[in-house]
Amino acid sequence: MGRTGNVTDASRSDFLGTARSRWEISLNSHPLPSTTPRLPSFEDIRAFVNEVVPFQKFVGAEVRELGPGRAVAALPDSHDMRNHVGTTHAAALFLLAEAAAGAALAGALRERVTATVFILRESRIEYRRKALGEIRAVADTPVDGIPEGYPYLPAGERFDVVVRAHLQNAEGEFLADAAFTYHCKILPG
Repeated sequence: MGRTGNVTDASRSDFLGTARSRWEISLNSHPLPSTTPRLPSFEDIRAFVNEVVPFQKFVGAEVRELGPGRAVAALPDSHDMRNHVGTTHAAALFLLAEAAAGAALAGALRERVTATVFILRESRIEYRRKALGEIRAVADTPVDGIPEGYPYLPAGERFDVVVRAHLQNAEGEFLADAAFTYHCKILPG
């Protein structure tokens, strides 16, 4: 969900407004009666995450499970994802881990996910063994990583959250461990 390059304040504002509108349109497409505030379901968030990240779709990574602060993503076995020695490319593994981590954070921020923007600030991954076949990433956002009173934080409030992801193959063998630090900001109104 991070982005690099020369981004002006105006284009960043346009992007954030468009992204927020996309969240709101997608997640609020089935409004409940006006007396009940609408929280997006975890399924709404999972489907949105799979749709909104073009590179994730290009590679074939898919978030398959999403809950409060936890996500499972999978990358099918593909010759196109292989490196020069015939195993799954490290970059594809990194993408899978980050897809799961970003989704887990979105699940943890569910109460105000449409009012919170988060951007990857720092990452670390340790590869432990060669990857072959379908790969799964399981990511967890620690409960104490979200500020106390998060649903009531004022606009402009900022905080960082570290999300960890573990990669494994179909046999359950541990392949890699990753940590992602996301910078979060509460948007106005």
